[in-house]
Amino acid sequence: MAEGDSSNWRQLCNAVLEARDPDELMRIVQQLNKVLKREEQVRRDFREARRSSKPSEGIQC
Repeated sequence: MAEGDSSNWRQLCNAVLEARDPDELMRIVQQLNKVLKREEQVRRDFREARRSSKPSEGIQC
């Protein structure tokens, strides 16, 4: 699997299924872990940004 394809976790999952070499499998799983952690952080940051942009309840101008 090419390095440029590593951003898509679905492609990485498919690569895991096709891997025959244990070293290749470990490398792909490590990439998958990084991609999923990065995606989780993006979602967490998005939720936090949405939460902080909402006006506080009870405060009126």
